[in-house]
Formats: sequence, C-alpha cells, structure tokens
Amino acid sequence: MNRGEALGKPRVGRVGYINCFPIFYPLEKGLIKLSAQIVADHPSNLNSLFAAGDIEVTAVSSIAYAHQCSSCVVLPDLAIASDGAVWSVALLSRVPLSQLKGERVSLTPYSATSIALLQILLSRFYEVEVEYFYRPQGVSPWWGEPKATLVIGDEALKTIYRYLEEDELCANQKCYVYDLGAEWKKFTGKQMVFALWVVRRDFMEQHPVLLRETWLALQEAKSWSSRHRRFIAEQAQSLIRIPAEIMEDYFRHIKYELYLNGLHQFFEYAWHCGVLDSQVQAEVWRDPVVEPVKHG
Repeated sequence: MNRGEALGKPRVGRVGYINCFPIFYPLEKGLIKLSAQIVADHPSNLNSLFAAGDIEVTAVSSIAYAHQCSSCVVLPDLAIASDGAVWSVALLSRVPLSQLKGERVSLTPYSATSIALLQILLSRFYEVEVEYFYRPQGVSPWWGEPKATLVIGDEALKTIYRYLEEDELCANQKCYVYDLGAEWKKFTGKQMVFALWVVRRDFMEQHPVLLRETWLALQEAKSWSSRHRRFIAEQAQSLIRIPAEIMEDYFRHIKYELYLNGLHQFFEYAWHCGVLDSQVQAEVWRDPVVEPVKHG
C-alpha cells in the first residue's frame, strides 16, 4: 500500500534548494500540520516521480510544467518568483553582455527555466548570439574556461557572496554579475516565475478534500515563514554558511506568489525563441471552498 497509503496521505515533493526552505521548514518541524508524506529529492528525480504518479504534489520549474501541462494543474498563490533581483539566478561574465557575441557560455545542468530565461535575454533583448555548452555536474562554474557562466540556486548564492566578500578577486577577474530576475524586470516590467507547485490531474479530480488540506498547509507554511523571516534566515545560515543577515535579505527578494502575467509572458517568449514547441497557458486549480488571492 505504497500509493500514498491508499491516498489517505498524499506525497509532496520537496526540492532541496534553499529557496524552498521557508516553505518546508515549518512543515517538517511540525509547526504547521501537513497530512502528507514529504519526498525530498533532486528536481529531475521529482519530475520523474511526478510523471510516474509516485508523488501527487510537487514544485517544478516553469519549463518543466510547460512540457507536462496536460497531466497536471498549477496550485494558486505559490511559486518561486521574483519582482526584480532574485540573487540566486545570475550570469557571471568576464565582459559586458553586449560583448559576448560568439563567446562560449557555460550552462548549469540543473535548470531548464534559467537556461531558457538566459537565452531569451541574450537573443531577444541584447541581440547577442553565443556558443552555449553544458558543464558537468559538480564542477566549478568556470570549468571549460567560458567567457560567461550561468549559476543558480545555492551555487549562485555562494559564488556571488564569495565575490562580494573578495572584492580584489572580482576586480582582478573583471567579473560582471547580471541578476537574471533584474534583467527580466528591466526589459519586460513583469515578475519572473522560476518554479511553481503543481498537482496531478487525477489526484485533483479524485481527492479534492485532500488537495485542499495540502494546499492550505502550504499556504500556512508560507505565511508562517514570512512572519518569522529572521528565524528562518538563521536556520538557513547553518545549511548554506552565508550570514543570516544576507539570507534574510535574500528571502525578502524571493517571492512565493504566482504571477500569472509574468509567467505567461515568459512562456510566450520561450515559444518565440524555440524553447517551447507551442504556446502555453497555465491552468490554475480553483477550489470551490477557498478563493485564492489574485496576483499579477
């Protein structure tokens, strides 16, 4: 009886990145009751489990949702987003972006959405064509001696923090830091949605009460961490080894709201750039009992 204990206890996927920490800390510590089994894994593994029906609710990247939107529905009022600078998705470059034409750019192997965003920004807004390549997992962002390198998540936070702490290193290497959330906001005027929470369509249809309880618990966790941001930052400090005051500021930059206008703008540009084969409109779950908050 593994299938969520006959779906009396749905399974919720948890990505191990620090940007999801404020959502899952109060749930895993029992501060907010969640009648579900939390499954922690790498994003690609969670995507596979979700597609196979082995978890019912999970966070997925925006691009991952676009590729499997027929089998799932987006949960409202919950995302990993930014309204300007995000701090954890950035391009580090040896030269200004306008001078990257024809240069080699290293891509992280961990995030299709950030890669798509970078491609949109460079080709559509900077009108610069570059030579992309994927670096292996676990190596330095500068592996392969690229002219610029894309960093995301915990790696981005640690790398950028190191550059901020070692001004002479950044000066010697002439490192330009381009926050992709800020770049997206500059050119589009919209928020950027990097990831969202989704539910399997069959689970949504067959277990509406369980889904409502799960969604409400996620919303309570989000609210709890917002009220206790300093505490959450102190707990995160021990995991990522970046001072709590920096983490507190980071958690202010990360937005956990679903900005549909920004998401749909991203999907449209991704389609025009050939990242998506067709246009995508997010289908958002609407609970008949609880009316979600509307955001952008």
